[in-house]
Amino acid sequence: MKFSASQAAKAVGKSTPTITRAIKGGKLSATPRNGGGWVIEASELFRVWPPITNEDNVTPKMLGHETPPETSMLQREVELLREMLDDVKSDRDYWREQAGKITSVIEDHSRKTPGFWSRLFR
Repeated sequence: MKFSASQAAKAVGKSTPTITRAIKGGKLSATPRNGGGWVIEASELFRVWPPITNEDNVTPKMLGHETPPETSMLQREVELLREMLDDVKSDRDYWREQAGKITSVIEDHSRKTPGFWSRLFR
């Protein structure tokens, strides 16, 4: 029995891109078809992935076991980015406070000290 990439994907509950990546990566052997696409032997396909065996013949969720590692890695990256954002916000608040203090000192000093021209022509 021979499968196309899309038929093979349905037979093992994977997506078509997963099947073609496995072929291109050397994990799964297949023969290229003249008009494009692949011809995959059933024995080769089932060597790599087991066939789905649901009684009602419903295909399980595509990419089911391949998604969680990527998801957990992305969640960790989001968590790190949020921590970095919190650090940046606290730094911003600190420097905003410092700028406000310096501005008030300069304004106080300029009110108390007469300018150059007013001191010159007194």
